[in-house]
Amino acid sequence: MNRIVGQSKTAKNMRKYLRYADRKSRHLIGGESGTGKRFLIKSLISKFFKGKNVSPEIVHVKKAEDFSKDAQFFTTESKHLFDVGSTVIDSCLWIEPLRERSIDVAELTEYFLQTEAIETDRWYTSRSMKLLTDYWWPYNIKELKRVVTTDDGYKLLPYANLSKILSNYSATEIVSIKVESFLEELGDSVKPGKFYHLFLDSIERAFLKASLKQCDGSITKTSQLLNIHRNTLSQKIKKFRIKI
Repeated sequence: MNRIVGQSKTAKNMRKYLRYADRKSRHLIGGESGTGKRFLIKSLISKFFKGKNVSPEIVHVKKAEDFSKDAQFFTTESKHLFDVGSTVIDSCLWIEPLRERSIDVAELTEYFLQTEAIETDRWYTSRSMKLLTDYWWPYNIKELKRVVTTDDGYKLLPYANLSKILSNYSATEIVSIKVESFLEELGDSVKPGKFYHLFLDSIERAFLKASLKQCDGSITKTSQLLNIHRNTLSQKIKKFRIKI
């Protein structure tokens, strides 16, 4: 990927950041794994040192002390460390995960298919695009690229994998299985932490949908049924993109 794709506020901020970045400043780019931190840093390096054979150090910050290193470029996956670094680093940008900017999914998909010269009509159908955008997308750009540029990419969709696994195991069995062996069925790209949140969220989403259906879509009745505040329920409905 050699350009910043998307119409979300995050994509626009990334383009703006790259356009106005100061070569004399120190730069900190934060965001979850796969959001494009190193891509943006490398784009900055290409802009600042165009035509020069240089490879500046990129410090991946894991503790606050890392900010004291004599370097110009820093990245971190921790929002806390990013906030700490923003007090000592001149120029900072936090990149939101793809699940918070689903407006970019269709454009990114088309870009990946074109740049990778993938000959398939699979992702140009309304049904296939619906697979990518209907659900809360738990991963980021690098995973989306793998999904749409792999021959059997649709099988890598997390909800497709999870559905297959849930059909073979009870919830109790899943919880009791060692994470290491269980992740083998999910694929190498899924980290334990991501699976943990994906698993819990998928179950909660299904439970909320079933409860809303039982209550004919009534927020008030559903909140009473589940014994949670209606505002909390509304937030969860928005988070999981549940249509009522």
